[in-house]
Amino acid sequence: MGSSQWNGYLDAIDAALEKGMAAKEVVCSITTGFRQISSLRNAPGLNTYHATVADIGYGFDAVRGTIARLRKGETIALGKEMLVFDLDTLRISEIQLHPNFELVAKEATPDTYYLIEQSRLLNQQIAQRINEANRGGKALLGAEWNVILKRVQNVQAIPRL
Repeated sequence: MGSSQWNGYLDAIDAALEKGMAAKEVVCSITTGFRQISSLRNAPGLNTYHATVADIGYGFDAVRGTIARLRKGETIALGKEMLVFDLDTLRISEIQLHPNFELVAKEATPDTYYLIEQSRLLNQQIAQRINEANRGGKALLGAEWNVILKRVQNVQAIPRL
């Protein structure tokens, strides 16, 4: 694959993540605001929901940082592995978003329905953008994606402290 085509895929992945990042920023503000609402303050899942949103933010930063390094031509011994690891870890974080959010949403009262619904829509946008970025990564690397993924999954299995 030529550098122009390679960069085209990286551009598409980066653009998807940039749009997802905008939605994540609003969700992060809303989840912080949930702590001020008495009916949601102690809702099961609020801490894990907020932490998952933060994980997604870190994931966006990680992927975009890896892309920036690859674009600059930095010699990264495991550059493709970093890209696959970052994108797939972001996918895993997104999977955790929905159940944590739904635990919070169960505690919603009529005065918070608007925020809950906005969060739900933004969470869907985040998921769409993460899935779009992962599809871009798979298209970029082809069959190599699965080979690399098998190698990095052992690292992903290490629990976070």
